[in-house]
Amino acid sequence: MDEMTIEHWQDPKAPEKQGLKLSGGVTIAQAAELKEALLNALGQACELTVELSGLTDIDLTGLQLLGAAHRSAVASGKRFVVEDGGNRVFLDTVEAAGFRRQAGCNQDTEGTCIWLGGVH
Repeated sequence: MDEMTIEHWQDPKAPEKQGLKLSGGVTIAQAAELKEALLNALGQACELTVELSGLTDIDLTGLQLLGAAHRSAVASGKRFVVEDGGNRVFLDTVEAAGFRRQAGCNQDTEGTCIWLGGVH
């Protein structure tokens, strides 16, 4: 398994828009680090994009942290977007875990549910 790296970026023209690019493995071993990065970014941004094309591994803990971050963002009136870039590791794990949905939750009025598949 590859070590997780988190690259944080901010849109220079719109500081309220930030992003995290996750690479390597996102598993229970990295849960505390990922949680902290997500909380910090959501605390600073009105819109957060998490880019996953560089993932080499993700487990249920990683999926749960992404789901919790999405719920927190929606509850705070913020936008949370996952760009999976067609990453088969992510998509296959979402499918195997039974997270794939046909429709987002009731709170997701902007259609950004991360479990619907594809780039949002």
